Amino acid sequence: MIGMKAMILAAGLGTRLRPLTLECAKPAVPVCGKPLILRTVERLNQQGISSFRLNLSWLPSTVRSVFEQPDSSGFDVTFSHEPIILGTAGGLKANQDFLESDTFLMVNGDILFDFRLDEAINFHRRTNALATLILMRQTPPFQYTPVRMDKYSNITSFAHNGASREPTAEIYVFTGIHILEPGIFQYIESGVFFEIISQAYKSALGNREKILGFPVEGYWNDLGNPARYLEAVKDALSGRLGSLPIEAWISPKASVHVSAQLSNVTLDSGSIVESGCIIENSIIWENSIIRKGSVVKNCIVGKGTEIRGNHFDEVITINGSGPVKC
Repeated sequence: MIGMKAMILAAGLGTRLRPLTLECAKPAVPVCGKPLILRTVERLNQQGISSFRLNLSWLPSTVRSVFEQPDSSGFDVTFSHEPIILGTAGGLKANQDFLESDTFLMVNGDILFDFRLDEAINFHRRTNALATLILMRQTPPFQYTPVRMDKYSNITSFAHNGASREPTAEIYVFTGIHILEPGIFQYIESGVFFEIISQAYKSALGNREKILGFPVEGYWNDLGNPARYLEAVKDALSGRLGSLPIEAWISPKASVHVSAQLSNVTLDSGSIVESGCIIENSIIWENSIIRKGSVVKNCIVGKGTEIRGNHFDEVITINGSGPVKC
């Protein structure tokens, strides 16, 4: 794996996380004080991925700035910009020159994960696959599109492509991580919106290419909506990402009154919690103020927001508010 490259998809609009993504691109949202995209780059780098290309479109400066900070500037990260979003395969095709020399990864920029990829990469190379999709088992009721494969590890269906839904022994969720060979580029059109699964893989399968699945075990969560975001942060605090469990993550540059009660909370830099507050299962972004005696439960508070009174199951930002729901 040493020296491999990865394309991280970071160009999406993040509409299901709005209004939070009116402040920053989804890959830049903080998870216990660290941007999600930085966690992804760090995790991959620990496993031997040395060079990264990020495609950007929505609020690109909020992603670029992550890698301009002293603690993250040492990674080999470059960017491409999409004035018009090109889709999962179109963005890949636009970066063909960067990726076409060897096996590479393509990774969704909105996932939080903790599992090894070395066995999957060895499997991919050993089987001469064009693409290997990293999967995790899921059980009914299915929260994500069910993915199935046969006994030879061939992907046989994604629910959205109209394939058979006959029950099989194992049902999986696709984690958003692909292992790819440069041959994939021949199945992608240039300069147009193009999707990797519904278009590129469909064409490749028609040409008898191997599109395989590889199940892994570990932690995975996509931050597709506020409820999933809250769950991911709660998981991080509980130690499911390999660190010791903690009651709350509080930035050294945040302030909490001694009488305040915090449980399963993250509090970013510059934020203030005044006396008598009760905060549970919540994410407080930077430079926000929770005023005296407020109760905040199951909430996400955006940058620079002032909170008074009682709030439950809300996303609250200076750009608007909404419910926390799937």
